[in-house]
Amino acid sequence: MDLSARIRSKHAAELNELRQEVSRSSQGEPIHSGRRHHRLGPTPSIENENINVTIVVETVEWGWFAPGPAPAGTCVTVSVAAHRRDSGVQASLSLTECDSWLRALLPGPWMTHAYRCCCSTGSANAGIVSYRLFLDAFHKPTPKPAEVLAEGCQPLQLL
Repeated sequence: MDLSARIRSKHAAELNELRQEVSRSSQGEPIHSGRRHHRLGPTPSIENENINVTIVVETVEWGWFAPGPAPAGTCVTVSVAAHRRDSGVQASLSLTECDSWLRALLPGPWMTHAYRCCCSTGSANAGIVSYRLFLDAFHKPTPKPAEVLAEGCQPLQLL
């Protein structure tokens, strides 16, 4: 069984709840305008029993990233953070496990438009891997709009 299938099997309820929260908040309801945060974890790493994984999902309208007018849509940022279970100190998690958590969270077709963000540098971010997904006004995944600044994001399928 691949890693994302193991994660889905072990954490199906939590992943479904997080997916539903994100889906509701990115539907563009006026009552939910602005930034919205959702969280899963801490939960044990699949590869290393001494590490806990926390996933934070932020949804925000495309306009937050654009220097000028932007079309209607939502940017979903998924951050996978790792901390030592015993001390809470930030730890590293393999990109394979991070990617697998993302695959377990996002529905299959959405993964074709997922981006890994390499825009954070420095030791403070060593234990965090971030991804972005852009949803159009109809809540469908789409390539990164030209109006949205995200230079450090690379399509996950090409990495």
